Amino acid sequence: MKLSFRKDLHIATLRSEAQWNKFKVQTLLQNTERKQPSVNAYLGARYSRSADSILDIASEIMRENTDAAERLEKIFAGYGHKSVGDMADLFVCLENVPIYLETKMFYSCPVISGQGRSTRYQNFQDPNFVKIPNEVCKNREVSREYERIILKQMKDYREMLGPTRDALKKHFRINEESKQEISALKARAFDATRYFLPYGLSTSTAYLMSARSWSDAISFMCASDTVVENEVASMLLNLLGESKLEARGYIREADGLIRHTDANCSRKNSTDKILDYMRESFSSEQKSEIPESESYSVKVSYSPDCMESLVSHYEYLINPLGSKKEFEFSEEDQEKFGEIIFELHDHHNQLGNIGQSGAIKIEGFATLGTLKDLNRHRSLERFIPLLHDQVDMDKELGRRSDQCFYLCNYLDIGSLSKVKKEYIKRLSDTYDMIKGWREMAKQHLSKEVCDEFTKYLLPHAHATKYIFYGSFDDLQYLINLRSRNGGHISYRVLVYEWLRNLSYIDPIWRPLLRKIIEPRVDDKHQFVDRS
Repeated sequence: MKLSFRKDLHIATLRSEAQWNKFKVQTLLQNTERKQPSVNAYLGARYSRSADSILDIASEIMRENTDAAERLEKIFAGYGHKSVGDMADLFVCLENVPIYLETKMFYSCPVISGQGRSTRYQNFQDPNFVKIPNEVCKNREVSREYERIILKQMKDYREMLGPTRDALKKHFRINEESKQEISALKARAFDATRYFLPYGLSTSTAYLMSARSWSDAISFMCASDTVVENEVASMLLNLLGESKLEARGYIREADGLIRHTDANCSRKNSTDKILDYMRESFSSEQKSEIPESESYSVKVSYSPDCMESLVSHYEYLINPLGSKKEFEFSEEDQEKFGEIIFELHDHHNQLGNIGQSGAIKIEGFATLGTLKDLNRHRSLERFIPLLHDQVDMDKELGRRSDQCFYLCNYLDIGSLSKVKKEYIKRLSDTYDMIKGWREMAKQHLSKEVCDEFTKYLLPHAHATKYIFYGSFDDLQYLINLRSRNGGHISYRVLVYEWLRNLSYIDPIWRPLLRKIIEPRVDDKHQFVDRS
């Protein structure tokens, strides 16, 4: 790793020097002269234990030249309040990391704020993607075939972009003199062809979280089975926390608050134990098919049972397409679950996404592209089995290749049928290659590495299970926001289907259904409107 600092830009950069990746982690400092986030956290800590105004406390700190970081150490030693670390925000950018990691960061960090780079604005002529490290793969043919599959997907993307754009242009009779219509056409063509892009493709993303949240993220990434998360965790720790790496002029903003970053295996261990227990008395026979579209897969329910939700989450790690016969649990099973959970989890070690539920439950199957967009809504509680290390990847792919994916809704337009057939052929061929690679890779890679790099091969078109929970206000907010014309057609159609299903079970949703204009794939006004 190599650390550098641009004082003129207030940016510290840590670069990986490994051969298999081009990762960079960067942090934008609030102040290059002092640890401003630590000062802010110390002000908050003092404020909570004083009757003085914040003006008086700040004046005292400035007058006495108080070392906020040193004082915070004493507060932590004496009181152990993690809440103090919540008051020190750190701005971090991850560059050249897999799209999968970007998605998982938004998924697993419930208080994260961030922006990910859109695939519309990336140059894929010379694509960058995560390679398999030589340290975990000695067989060159496994690595070469992995890279061939990704390059094949990128070739499909480039070759189908033009025909897709031409077909959309012809159907919607795009006016070439209109900048708005040409711009919309370009964006919609990208939206359709991104379904070919693999999840191992590199992207860049910016996040804002507190020192406490960064500490938690680092500890869970250290415990991950994936080599990418382990590498990024090490880089984050060296950039933000105590480290032997130094760069002239770089003052770590809250290194004293980056604490408890050793691998936190509580979630991994409890999940493994519960899955082992379930497999002893549970028929793990899985359904072999999924619904034919995102819309047809939607199921909505009110006030889901907390225990049933928890058990179903574990069950979907065993059977990600759904079980032929659901796990029937007894009071004895519930007590056993409790023994495992409370042995490993407490106020310091929460269950994370697998333990979440809510007032209204919405579930179904959606593409990784659709879920990447909806996953950023922190208002929802989210469970996506594919984003967990313990999901059974053989069963995730345990279906015909032409049933592993959904296509962009624009391809349902009759005049695009020829283009649609080509998408189906190319994606089916890709899945045949992925399954073939996986069988070969099992002979040379550990299960964990094989599963990880299988996920990086999955295209944005990959259809996978999701279970979301939200309050009434959460869902009305998301539906109003995501059904607007400017968004991607796939999530617009999907959230409208959520609303339609909600209106079936509760009349309160019907006025909103009447108010919102139904997304239509063949409506030119909606197609060119990017507001």
